[in-house]
Amino acid sequence: MLNSKSKKLSALSVMSIALFSGAACAQDPANSEDSMTQKAEITAVNPPGANIPGISQAMIVESGRLAFLSGHVPIGEDGAFAQGLEAQLDLVFSNLNSTLSEMGADFDNVVRVTIYVRDYDIKELPTIRTVRDKYVNAERPPASALIGVDALFHPDAIVEIDAVAVIPE
Repeated sequence: MLNSKSKKLSALSVMSIALFSGAACAQDPANSEDSMTQKAEITAVNPPGANIPGISQAMIVESGRLAFLSGHVPIGEDGAFAQGLEAQLDLVFSNLNSTLSEMGADFDNVVRVTIYVRDYDIKELPTIRTVRDKYVNAERPPASALIGVDALFHPDAIVEIDAVAVIPE
């Protein structure tokens, strides 16, 4: 339970980021000699009439191992925060990409992204989408959520992003 001094999660404004569906990202393991180059089998699901442009409503994981990426933050290798929303988003997505790379994966393997933005304003959505779209698979975007928050872990942080990925077996 959060005390009165804490920023209450229940007070957050919640909004889905809009993406669109695409085909499955699958490769037949029987036809691949190198398992690290295999793609996890992931299918986007978008029921008629319920689509929000720019996101997959759901993702079905047919094969692979789930990897849960904790909240990544806009701190560079030098320990400094990037300045401004766009720079922070780019650094966080880059940090996520580094983590994915260490697991033998990339953004094609990501099935869920949650973006937390401090003091979110709807006018920031185009910037968020522009940066996000440089990284995610536009043919099969991950299921996504954008959550406006009162505060993050540090006063200089504007954005934090967590994700779920499927790593090929």
